[in-house]
Amino acid sequence: MSQPIIQLTSAPIGQGRERACYLHPEDDSKIIKVPAGGDAVQTRREIDFYSRLQKRADFPYTHVPRFYGVVQTSLGSGIVVDLVRDVDGEISKSLHWYLSAGTPLREFESRLAQLKHFLLQHRVIFNHDLVPGNLLVQKYSVDESRLVVIDGLGDVVAIQWLNYLAPHARAKINRRWDRFRQRLDKSWGQPGERACS
Repeated sequence: MSQPIIQLTSAPIGQGRERACYLHPEDDSKIIKVPAGGDAVQTRREIDFYSRLQKRADFPYTHVPRFYGVVQTSLGSGIVVDLVRDVDGEISKSLHWYLSAGTPLREFESRLAQLKHFLLQHRVIFNHDLVPGNLLVQKYSVDESRLVVIDGLGDVVAIQWLNYLAPHARAKINRRWDRFRQRLDKSWGQPGERACS
């Protein structure tokens, strides 16, 4: 028996180059990501990434949203993931938003280090789309926050069996992280500051 089609009638709460994000009309703790132009490459990559994660029973969803499967909507097939909210219920804002509003990059160094440690420890490979707009700053208590990767998850290479080898996966994560930090420091770092990894 087929599932009913979910009607998406409201405006998206977020729009990327390839997908639009809609508040789930039946559950405001979740969003539905739908390909914006009919190209579902990024969605297929993310489904594959999450399918691998779901096989790891001990994986902590602290820095990536939890995945709830694929649904059919009035705008096409979409994936359902957690909506990242702050402790006050507001939708978390992106690192790009905070940097654009004038918060110095150095204020996020500890959170960036924490995120890198998480990615390496749990071998979470991300693609080349890791940018400040794809990192949300989630305030999970009055005084504490963390970075959550909401897009760019999964690898872009065709042959991925090497990613199962921990040394190879961590080396790839380190290389991509270094490139991400170079772009971040170039765009948002202050003159005279030494970039931290």
